[in-house]
Amino acid sequence: MCFTYADLLFIPYNLIFIWGWKMKILIEDKKKLGVMFVLMGLMIFIFCIGVKLDNRIRATAFIQSNLGQLKKYNIDEYDISYKLPTKWEISKESFNGEQIAYYNNFSSKDEGINGFVQVWNYNGSFKDFLEINKKISQSENKVKNFTATNLNINNQGAYLITYEANSKGDSYNAFEYFIRQQGNFIKFSFFIKDNKFNSTMPSLFKALVETVKKE
Repeated sequence: MCFTYADLLFIPYNLIFIWGWKMKILIEDKKKLGVMFVLMGLMIFIFCIGVKLDNRIRATAFIQSNLGQLKKYNIDEYDISYKLPTKWEISKESFNGEQIAYYNNFSSKDEGINGFVQVWNYNGSFKDFLEINKKISQSENKVKNFTATNLNINNQGAYLITYEANSKGDSYNAFEYFIRQQGNFIKFSFFIKDNKFNSTMPSLFKALVETVKKE
């Protein structure tokens, strides 16, 4: 097959046209791909937010179905709030010049539950703080089966301490949560009598602790 001089001159123009056409398609495909990635990112973000909100709604419904309506409590000096069942009896204590900056007792005779919420002004390590509280528990009660579990509460480092205690002739299961937040420790302690304990209680206590939030 032979080409004339004119044909040879025309070939580069054809190649340039084809190359330009392919580049145009490639650029358009990249734009479409970019749009697809943006849409996929938005879908993942919306899904994650939806799951988070759904989990909170489920947790609240779970608590209310077992313990009734919840009441919000504010710790104004630390811009913290949390919730407890409305029907629980509450009594707040004050400490002057102590490490315990906030102390709110709660109890429910029907459920055999008592405990408290505390905020500690303590700048030491988690390990030291847990050791202090372990000694306090051992000095006040006969304690056995003491265990510590590292966990996450609302994206904050936390520990769960569980043990069995005997106080004034009654046996209790103890669940104590310790949350580190901006140089302070938030402590939730739940004590439930052996004869009132059931398998849903640990999940209920954790759900109550998860109502803590920074205002």
